[in-house]
Amino acid sequence: MNSLSPKENHFVHKANEFINLFDNLLAKSCKLISNENLHELNYKAYSAAMKIREFKLIILSKQIEDKIYINLPPTFINHMLNELEEYLTILNDLIKGNIPQISDLNLHLLWLLDGSGHAQTIASTLDMTQKELIKTSKEYSKIFTDLYLRTIEYRGYTRTDICEFPALKKHNIDANEVMSCFKNFLKELETAVQEKKVLGTIYPLMLDHMFREECYYLIKLSMVSNIEAPNCDSTKPRIED
Repeated sequence: MNSLSPKENHFVHKANEFINLFDNLLAKSCKLISNENLHELNYKAYSAAMKIREFKLIILSKQIEDKIYINLPPTFINHMLNELEEYLTILNDLIKGNIPQISDLNLHLLWLLDGSGHAQTIASTLDMTQKELIKTSKEYSKIFTDLYLRTIEYRGYTRTDICEFPALKKHNIDANEVMSCFKNFLKELETAVQEKKVLGTIYPLMLDHMFREECYYLIKLSMVSNIEAPNCDSTKPRIED
């Protein structure tokens, strides 16, 4: 919402509505809940996710036609849509009573590209005086992109019906190491921005959002691969700007 121009009254209002809607669903999910009520919550979450997907698609369509004032690039919104569609797939499985199937390669395809976008966004929103931080952010973006391209090739290898091989295990370790370092970088940068020690236009809330997504990625990766679970909590309450 902070990224929308104040003149975009309709979109700001809708964004506020979605914040309230998802905060309400989150509060319900944190309580002890029966199987019946959990099923109902999954339906409500699916409906809400479909609505916000439509909202983000409208924003993206207006962005690529230059008909909206927002300081996030179209690709950032596009990555949000990728995440939403993954969430919808998971919810669809849960609603059907199935256990969602996750693989290390699918996690890499979604979250390495997202990590690259996060790093590039940081680089573009830091003040030009923050040259070392900009350089570091761009380096992370390149590393994540390289890992993403490697993932695409490894996914192709699975056409052999071999879904586990030493190079993929090494890839999981590489992705975990780089993302863990980036996660620490995000937390340090968030603190520095809050303390006004780093200049730029990025909000602490955005960095907190990025941190929790990288944490989620590594938690899920640890469930399906040879890496250890990270020492972080992707469900912790968000910070307030």
